[in-house]
Amino acid sequence: MKPTANRITNKQLVFMIIQAQIGVGILSLPHDVASIAKQDGWISTIIAGVFSQAIIFVIWGLCRRFPDLSLYQILPKLLGKAFGKLFIFCYALYFMVTGSLVLARYSDIIDKWILPSTPNWITMLLVLLTCIYIVSEGLTSIARFYVLVSPILIVLVVLISYSMKDANLLYIFPIGDHSISTILKGSKEAAFSMLGFELFLFIHPYVHSSGKDKLVAITTANIFVTIFYTFMVMASIVYFEPNVDIGLTPEPLLYMIKAYSFQVLERTDLFFLSLWLVIVATSIANWLLLSSMGLASLVRKKHYARFLPIVAGIYLVLALIPDQGKNFERFNQVLGPSHYIFIVIIPVLLFILSFILTKKEVVNKA
Repeated sequence: MKPTANRITNKQLVFMIIQAQIGVGILSLPHDVASIAKQDGWISTIIAGVFSQAIIFVIWGLCRRFPDLSLYQILPKLLGKAFGKLFIFCYALYFMVTGSLVLARYSDIIDKWILPSTPNWITMLLVLLTCIYIVSEGLTSIARFYVLVSPILIVLVVLISYSMKDANLLYIFPIGDHSISTILKGSKEAAFSMLGFELFLFIHPYVHSSGKDKLVAITTANIFVTIFYTFMVMASIVYFEPNVDIGLTPEPLLYMIKAYSFQVLERTDLFFLSLWLVIVATSIANWLLLSSMGLASLVRKKHYARFLPIVAGIYLVLALIPDQGKNFERFNQVLGPSHYIFIVIIPVLLFILSFILTKKEVVNKA
């Protein structure tokens, strides 16, 4: 049985998954999707949400067979100690590389919009120190913090909704004008931004609720994220001309709200970014958590906190490698297949293997 200090409720699970799925990609997603699927980009986003839900069912099924074991404990049980440790190391490395790319993108946005003269390593170090503090206190504290900052998402929706007063709804027509293959290609870009639900593989033993309630929680989170991202993509499409303007606007949401000011708020784009920073911090904190848990599992340590400074240092070094533009694209090309491998293929194969080997955790239902 896990320590009660690390227990989280089912409602807290909803907010943890939401914060895991919504991250740095919120600014670039409308551009990435609409550049491919144009005015049908919102359809691509919905398809990506459906695909995510299909993977969530598989992940939940695997976790239900091992209700008291995280993925780091399931791997040695199904694959043996040697292969299990190898895959644990690969997962920890994958989370490190992914987290460092998120950190690099965060620093790139800060450099372009807020602090162009500040060295990147300083802004990275500041957010890493904040994330270490958030993660070091355990899952209960992390969950409480995520619940506290989640209303920020509503503020972001309000700001974008206000800017839509000058939108042109005709830009969304004709609906379904692009081929299915083009829409699916756009959904691939959206699917990458929706990653984060895999967090459930590692924290489900700590959730104090039944298996069905957990499924309802992560499904609720995924539906919210799908609607949230679809709204953001659609707002960008009806504000910018999808066949021309959207392709020239890398962060369309920021440009949308930058055109407006209020009596007590002149730079709405900076206000938006200040809220966005909190969302990014929760995203980086998740990757820190998963990476540190992986290293702790490798050396059979009960708590991951001692590995946080090491992992954060690796993040900082890796994040300083890409230098905007083409280097980000190269990183994405490398990480693209790895997302499918670690988030889709491996959990599916483990789920099938658990039936083939007839392995299932036996739990007392007393």
